[in-house]
Amino acid sequence: AAAAALTVGAVVAGIALAALAAARDRLPGDLAIARAVQAWPFPGEPLADAVRFLTGTEVVVAIGAVLAVAAWLAGRRRPAIAFAAGLAAVVALQFALKEIVDRPRPDAGLVELRAGFSSASFPSGHTMSAAYFYGFLAVAALAAPFRASVRAVTAAALAVFLAVGGLANVWLGVHWPSDVVGGWLWALAVLAPAASAARVAFPPDR
Repeated sequence: AAAAALTVGAVVAGIALAALAAARDRLPGDLAIARAVQAWPFPGEPLADAVRFLTGTEVVVAIGAVLAVAAWLAGRRRPAIAFAAGLAAVVALQFALKEIVDRPRPDAGLVELRAGFSSASFPSGHTMSAAYFYGFLAVAALAAPFRASVRAVTAAALAVFLAVGGLANVWLGVHWPSDVVGGWLWALAVLAPAASAARVAFPPDR
């Protein structure tokens, strides 16, 4: 029930935000937030570039494929199938949304462009792919047979990494904040049912 509620809520919010993004190059607050973030010394170009690399769709898919195969070979077939199916869905949905919304990237006359790009702006692909991938790992960490403190620290570290990833995309000037929020919402729409299915094979008491 919780997974269903999260999925429905994320889809409804994601559709609303996508409609707004399709109608406007940027939303109220996007420019002010982007300029404020770009004025910060953190995360800085080296860290931002590294995080952007680790959250790239190609990297996420490659690592995800290896993990899915490893989980299958280890006998964790339900999580492997749920994870792989969700990853495929996220990638397909990401490209479809970019084509449908077709939002232009931030204008170099408004923000400083500190990295390159090759696709439409909404949703942020780096944010969406990474939110699903690392979010799934966070759920797996919370359900793994480790001490509660280890599970909590691992999940928190992954959450912080995702937050920094979203910040990095805005800091580099390649996405508006609303692109990042859209990536998180659509990733959650896929992550909730996939993680719910996978948790059946990850009981906390084993």
